[in-house]
Amino acid sequence: MTSIESVLITGANRGIGLGLVTALLIKPNGGPKQVIATTRQATNAALDELRDRHSNLHVLQLDGTDYKSFDGFAKQVANIVGDRGLDTLINNAGIAIASKLDAVTAADMLTNFEVNSVAPLMLTKALLPVLKKSGATKRKTTVANISSLGGCITNIHLAQATLGMVYPYFTSKAALDMITKCLSVDLAAYGINTVAVHPGHVQTDMGGSNGALTVDTSAEGILNVIRKLTDDDSGKLIGYDGTVHPY
Repeated sequence: MTSIESVLITGANRGIGLGLVTALLIKPNGGPKQVIATTRQATNAALDELRDRHSNLHVLQLDGTDYKSFDGFAKQVANIVGDRGLDTLINNAGIAIASKLDAVTAADMLTNFEVNSVAPLMLTKALLPVLKKSGATKRKTTVANISSLGGCITNIHLAQATLGMVYPYFTSKAALDMITKCLSVDLAAYGINTVAVHPGHVQTDMGGSNGALTVDTSAEGILNVIRKLTDDDSGKLIGYDGTVHPY
């Protein structure tokens, strides 16, 4: 199982993102050399408290749809990770607009698509220089996009049973899955694997209190998927428990 040396997690101020940061930092060895957590807010109490206790945690402000800021953000990341680059990018930030057919609007569709699909692609593109640096060292380098079974066309009935047919969220995650597959093809030559990860139905603000999983269980599962990932897994949709799902 490959260890993570440097990792960037978007949407780390709460929920699964914060759970991933916490899970990495509590490892017996202190976690990766660099853990970079992003938040839209200038300050975040939970992340600030963790940063006070862990010198390897770097908290950066990022608005995922402020594309003009990405070049400057990428330079900040490059300064943190240095010559060995960034070996793990977890595109976790996202929203769920749960509009059904009778209520969905064009604005709902476009907003969810931008946040959940366009933003992760544009950020990955901006961070390609540091990801390629890592790939060039021959150590495992991964882009993990946090997706959902809601984006699974083949098994849409499973998500519908829980959420109903919610058009903006489901289609944005299906688009993210296609982006994952495209990236897996384009980035293979640079030694970078790309995977979509289904985190499970988690007890978060987005998932609701009736979620089947705790944040801790989901976060540890996601990290295990990333650590165990092989070249053959690139481009797939994999559940937090290691199950490979169809698109």
